[in-house]
Amino acid sequence: MIGQTSGVVIEDMHQMACTSEAWADWIACDNEYAQGDRAAVEAGALEFLNTIAVTLVKA
Repeated sequence: MIGQTSGVVIEDMHQMACTSEAWADWIACDNEYAQGDRAAVEAGALEFLNTIAVTLVKA
């Protein structure tokens, strides 16, 4: 999904360790969108979701 772009170098890309904690915080908040995501998370959607960190450097 992320590839080389003219003038940009991908210096680092890795899975972040905070995915479960971030989603737990999100679905616990009083937000209509977060409330809508609860059913998906409860049904196991986190098996298919991830949080990725990307460090880009302008070439």
